[in-house]
Amino acid sequence: MERDFNPSFMPPYMDYGMQPSPNGMDVNELMMQYEQAYSYYRYLCMQMDYKIKCKEYEKMCETNNRQNRKIE
Repeated sequence: MERDFNPSFMPPYMDYGMQPSPNGMDVNELMMQYEQAYSYYRYLCMQMDYKIKCKEYEKMCETNNRQNRKIE
């Protein structure tokens, strides 16, 4: 399903980017940090899923090899 791309639409948090926060970082910088952290989290999750699937595949191959050896 496609979403219509509207370049004039800006998320609500972008409206407050001109106001600095009390600790010196503006909202845009904080949102960029959050998005980077979330992207890294998703990357790590995908890596873990891949490793788990590889282990499952290895176990599956081991059991198939053991069954084939018994038959011979």
